[in-house]
Amino acid sequence: MSFTEAPRLPWSRIPSGAVRFHVHHLGDTVGRSDLNALDRDLRADPAFQAEGHCAVTLAKYPDLRMVLVSMGKGAHVGDASAFARLTVQVLRGHAVVHHAEGSLHLQAGQLATLDHRMTVDLEAVEECTVLLTLAWTGEGPTVRA
Repeated sequence: MSFTEAPRLPWSRIPSGAVRFHVHHLGDTVGRSDLNALDRDLRADPAFQAEGHCAVTLAKYPDLRMVLVSMGKGAHVGDASAFARLTVQVLRGHAVVHHAEGSLHLQAGQLATLDHRMTVDLEAVEECTVLLTLAWTGEGPTVRA
């Protein structure tokens, strides 16, 4: 199986001066993350202050990514799209998922699922923490682990 590089996801930008988080188990068979501790670290990162949001990848496989995103009120993480199926789970706060067919308001504890080939924009109505899961379908580009 061959892989082609997909475009970088917008929440993966790292502004100058930002701290790169190293989650050592990204490709391991079994991984474990403390989401509350990571959220606190993301909010303390210069990227959060500069961009209004900050993210860390929790799992990285050829067909699956899990990304924790901390967002300040009013922040947008946009243009996530294409060939991945996506789940958006709000762990804290309130976010809106804007997509081609409308918008979904999600509060803490709520989950949205979106099929592939949909462009998505996340908006923080209030400070929030969102867990994104992206699963590639085998159609179109995938991402090398």
